[in-house]
Amino acid sequence: MEDTMKPWVQGLLLGLCASGALAADPPQCRQQIVEKSTLELCLVPGAALQHDLYVLKADRQVIFALVDDFAEKVELEHEIPEGLVIEFPLSLQGEKIVKISGGCRPESKEGLEVARVCNFHWGKHHVVKDVRFEFK
Repeated sequence: MEDTMKPWVQGLLLGLCASGALAADPPQCRQQIVEKSTLELCLVPGAALQHDLYVLKADRQVIFALVDDFAEKVELEHEIPEGLVIEFPLSLQGEKIVKISGGCRPESKEGLEVARVCNFHWGKHHVVKDVRFEFK
């Protein structure tokens, strides 16, 4: 099946890998199906003492890629234009404006971050529900 990731996104990720900005550990990804759409949230671990990256995809299209410090509280808003347009199915909820909100909240134990639990809503749909990434 054809990979639908935009060439510039692929180039950015490849450049980060080549520069050593990303760790050798593979991404941890979790999928959930909501309203016939496949949502995938991935944690791309950073190298030692580097930031992690959280990537949300809908139907294999990157919605966002955020460094961990900016993934705790996310609020995105999209105004659906008039006329014939191509939209994500999850955006078509009968409203002119659709929002993606949520985040990946840190969990600590004895003063050390041990995990992140992620929840995101796309309009009225809970598209990422209690996805947990544990740190080694």
